[in-house]
Amino acid sequence: MRKLADKIAEVFFSDTWAGALLWFVAAAALLALLVWFLVYSGFGEPAAPVYENF
Repeated sequence: MRKLADKIAEVFFSDTWAGALLWFVAAAALLALLVWFLVYSGFGEPAAPVYENF
């Protein structure tokens, strides 16, 4: 398992197209998580009263 982590870290921090692709995928995933949290999760909306669902 350690060898795999070392290989991924080596590619991730290298100056190759694969390293750039890994950085792009990581940045896109973090951006997607941020967009979901701010747009779709309902963050900032006032809480609905519990009895409203009954």
